[in-house]
Amino acid sequence: MNQLNRLFRRKGWWLLTAIVLFFIGGSWGIYQQYYSGKMYYTQITTVGQKKVEQDDQGENHVSYQYQQKAYDDQGRLKKVDFNGVKSTPLKHQAYLQLRVNSLKGVVSWQKVDRNEVPRKALKKLSAD
Repeated sequence: MNQLNRLFRRKGWWLLTAIVLFFIGGSWGIYQQYYSGKMYYTQITTVGQKKVEQDDQGENHVSYQYQQKAYDDQGRLKKVDFNGVKSTPLKHQAYLQLRVNSLKGVVSWQKVDRNEVPRKALKKLSAD
């Protein structure tokens, strides 16, 4: 009986370890599928389309919707739609780095300096 008990304890730790690793791997996979993406670069050349939405309390929330051409580090074009999530338009001529997910589109963006934009993307943006 003592040997059987030790065997179950040892196998129990392996089973617990396998379950934890499966959970961590699955969580990572789901995160990668929904929140990761490829980096693209764009330059704000329009004011954007103003969008006003009202919440449940009756407050208005203003944001700006943009439809832009964006380029990856190899200069490949992708047309993207994203929300500025600001009550004022994004700064004209500002460079943005966009994280674009194949399922959800643009999942995040951040302003970058011109010298942070890859050369091939910058060349394409300058030609537009």
